[in-house]
Amino acid sequence: MEFNFLKNVRLEMIKKIYFLLLFLISLNAHGYPAQSELFGLSESMVHVWVTYGNGVTGTGSGVVIKENHVATDCHVFADSKGVNVVKNFKKYVPIAVFADWKRDLCVLKFDDLPLPAVSMKNSEELDYEDKVFALTYPNDSPIALPSYGKIKGIHPFEDSNIIRTSAAFTVGSSGGALFDLDFNLIGITTFKSPGKRYGNFYCLPVEWIDQLLRKKPQSNLVSDAAPFWSLPDNQKPFFMQVIMPMQKENWSEVVRISKLWTQNEEDNSDAWFYLGFAQKKMNNLDFAKLFLTQAYKLNGNHLDSLKELYEIAKKQDNNEEATRLIKLISDIDSDEISNILKI
Repeated sequence: MEFNFLKNVRLEMIKKIYFLLLFLISLNAHGYPAQSELFGLSESMVHVWVTYGNGVTGTGSGVVIKENHVATDCHVFADSKGVNVVKNFKKYVPIAVFADWKRDLCVLKFDDLPLPAVSMKNSEELDYEDKVFALTYPNDSPIALPSYGKIKGIHPFEDSNIIRTSAAFTVGSSGGALFDLDFNLIGITTFKSPGKRYGNFYCLPVEWIDQLLRKKPQSNLVSDAAPFWSLPDNQKPFFMQVIMPMQKENWSEVVRISKLWTQNEEDNSDAWFYLGFAQKKMNNLDFAKLFLTQAYKLNGNHLDSLKELYEIAKKQDNNEEATRLIKLISDIDSDEISNILKI
C-alpha cells in the first residue's frame, strides 16, 4: 500500500516536471531564456526572511545590486523585529538599511555577502511589448522561480516610471527582480492590482536605487510613511485609479478618471487608451476609435490599442481596416496574430 502511494506520487512528480519542461521549451522557442540559462543569474537572488515577534514570520525576495547590497521592497519588513536573507541554506544579517518608505524601495547593507551583483538598465531605455521575466521566491519557494511576460505599461511617476508587466508574481515575490532578455535588472517586483479580470503587475524602476543609496542609511526597521500604492484611491496615480472601476465594469467612472488623466498628461498614451477602451465598452464606437487612435499615435508600440481597434473594425464589418490593423499588430508582435484571429 505504501509502495503504491509512493509510486503514484513519483508518477505525478514526473508528469509535472514533464509539462514544466514542455512549457519552458515553448517559451524558449518564443525567445525567452530556458530555466538552465537562469542558474547563474539566480546566484544574485536571495530569500528575505522577517520576524515580527510572537512567532509571526514573513518572507519576500531580494536581488544583489552591488557588493554587499540587496534591493527589495520596504513593505516586506517594515516595522518588523528583524530581517535577514538566506542563500544556499546560509543566513546573512544586514548591518543597515537604506529606506524610502513612501516609494517602497529599500536596500539592505551587509558586510559579508559573497554574492555577485546584477547589471541594471534604466526604465527610459524600455519599450512597450519588450519581452521580460521576473525572478522571485513565490509562496515560500526555496529557489528563485521565473515568470515570463512583456512590458505592458511604462507609467511616468516621480521623475521616473513605474513598469507594468504581464509577468505575474504572487505572495513572497515582493522585492524580486524583473529582467530584460539580456539579463539586465529593470525593475523590482512590488505590487499588483486586486482582482483577476485584468492582470496588472507593477515594478519599481532601478534608477531609484542609485538615488536611494545617496541617502543616509538607518539602523532600525521603523517606517515613516505608507507606500504610495497603498494610499486612498483619490491619492493614487491615475494609472492605478482606473483599475478598480475596470474590475467592476464601471465604465462611466473609467471615463471620468481617464478624462482627468488626459487633461493632466495629454501626451500619455495609456490615458487615451483607457478612455477609448471604456467608450468601446459603452458602445460609443466613434469616440472609442478616436481615442484609441490617439493612443497609438502617441505610442507606436501600443499593441492593446490596435487590438481594440481591430475588434471595432470587425464589429463594423470593415475588412479593409481590419486587414490594415492586422499588419500593424504583426509588426509589433507576430505571436499575437493567432490570438487576434480568434476574436
